[in-house]
Amino acid sequence: MNVKISHQIFFKPLRLGSLLEQAMSLQIGILLLLLITLLAIIPLTSVAAEKPVNPADKEELVPAADIIIIGTGGDLYKNLELHLPSRIPACAESNEDIKQFIKSLKRRFRGAARAVGYYDAVFTENMRVIDNCWRITIDVKANRPVRVAQARFIITGNGLEQKEFRELRNNPPYRSGDILNHKKYTDYKASLKETAQAFGYFDAAFEEHKISVNPIKYTATIDLVLNTGKRFRYGKINVEQKVLNKKVIKNFLQIKEGDFYSSENLIAQQQLLQSSGFYKDIAIHALHKEAANQQIPIKISLLAKKRNAWKFKVGYGTDTGPRINGELNRRWTSSKGNSLSLTATAAPKVSGFTARLTEPRANPHEGVISYLFEWEQDTDGDTIGRSYKLGAEYTRKTSDDWKQKATLTYLLETTQEGKEPPNKSHLTLVGASVEKTEADNYLYPLNGWHIKAGVHGAIEKLLSDQSILQLEINSKLIAELGDGRLIGRLDFGATLVGDFDSLPKSLRFFAGGGRSVRGYSFNSLGETNEEDNILGGKHILVGSAEYEYPIVEGWSAAAFLDAGNAYNDLKSPDLKWGAGVGVRWRSPVGPVRVDIGFPQDKFADPRLHISIGSDL
Repeated sequence: MNVKISHQIFFKPLRLGSLLEQAMSLQIGILLLLLITLLAIIPLTSVAAEKPVNPADKEELVPAADIIIIGTGGDLYKNLELHLPSRIPACAESNEDIKQFIKSLKRRFRGAARAVGYYDAVFTENMRVIDNCWRITIDVKANRPVRVAQARFIITGNGLEQKEFRELRNNPPYRSGDILNHKKYTDYKASLKETAQAFGYFDAAFEEHKISVNPIKYTATIDLVLNTGKRFRYGKINVEQKVLNKKVIKNFLQIKEGDFYSSENLIAQQQLLQSSGFYKDIAIHALHKEAANQQIPIKISLLAKKRNAWKFKVGYGTDTGPRINGELNRRWTSSKGNSLSLTATAAPKVSGFTARLTEPRANPHEGVISYLFEWEQDTDGDTIGRSYKLGAEYTRKTSDDWKQKATLTYLLETTQEGKEPPNKSHLTLVGASVEKTEADNYLYPLNGWHIKAGVHGAIEKLLSDQSILQLEINSKLIAELGDGRLIGRLDFGATLVGDFDSLPKSLRFFAGGGRSVRGYSFNSLGETNEEDNILGGKHILVGSAEYEYPIVEGWSAAAFLDAGNAYNDLKSPDLKWGAGVGVRWRSPVGPVRVDIGFPQDKFADPRLHISIGSDL
């Protein structure tokens, strides 16, 4: 018997990024939303309680008979429960109707008992009326079960070269003496079929497949022989799309004509095409009906997204204040697969513009190269920075999901501390970083972690006016503890530089704010000068411990303790701490956090912090 299975794989890329962006746009109104929601809970609840109930709106519930199974346990009891009929007689059923129901029920139970190896099970019923309702008791006498005397599970053909088939062969569902449970047989047979389909053994056929039961000896023999046949390969691969030229789209193909067929490889191929950002619909067809000589043609149909994507956002954050953001993404600038993004942000404290041109590598799944220009004006706090950046980045992701990045950046920046004369600097920075996130749920994880570590530096007189070396590590851990979550965070940074005053603001560290030391305003912690102007620091150390406990559906309460500072003396950091409580709302687009932090220096002057977005 030939197994011919035609299937199609359709994928649509998720739009979680756009959801998060929309969530950020709602920050300006999120506090009002929380207050309105809290104020509305009590009146809405009281109104619902006072509303009269219309009896006509209630579905009439008819009391049903009580069915009790006694005398057995284990697999037999579980299977009998599973075979209880969906329709149970009403309490008011007649005696004759109950007898007919029991007769039907016993037939079902006999089949259920045989399915788990009890061919001689006896069912004795007892029916009586208690409190005006039928109680039906089925007393089960299992008797001697049928056991497996001999089992042959044989796999032949080229499939033995596949480790998945060898694992199935080496782990049969029965050993000699096991009770005959038919489900184990059918599950094992289904696993063989699924493995054959997944790895391209489409001519696989069962040469023998039978169970023989000897009711006198209470034994069974099983014969299951699968001939996998030859493994199919990919035939001609045809790609239908209108974005990339033939040479570039060929670079996107991980599957090659002549390679062995694998459904896992088809899924990996889909993920690569999806990550390109060019296509909104991806359909992969394995054309089984056109297969010849163990080769299956593959048809890939790609429907392009809109070439240009515009985004406009208005937002507010307790750390950053109000802001307006506009973004243009030109998903492809040519048939070579290059893309361009332009982003502009206007805000009282930090404004900027970024242009980024991204170019896929010859082998796109090995990474991309980006060229960028960035202008930023940072007037937040006592130290002002105006910078221009021109650089290139190479980004790739490893097979175990580590994101690796190498950078080369030319930085031209003017930094002014209070009323001091501005200081100009230029640096050519070479850097590298690694980053990874693991979580059981990326929107609301109960267990997970994130780590990012990077280093960059410049050498004086090599297109730089000073030498600098900077290390930064950011880490976060979330662990389930009791009914709640324990959240820990640790950030560390260190800088080697000759003259701190000549260090650009964008390379200085600052602490304080909703994602740093709560209770203190954004970037308000760091070294100060004689006028008490905040200058930042060469180093930073920030740690946080938080426990979040659910209170009602979708809402949690939190208590936290943060500590940290930005400083210049690596050996003796002057750490500030802030403690407080908060409320969490698990919104459809990510957690919304509202915290009240009490600072060490002014404990009687707490600060409100609002943030939104993924915990990791």
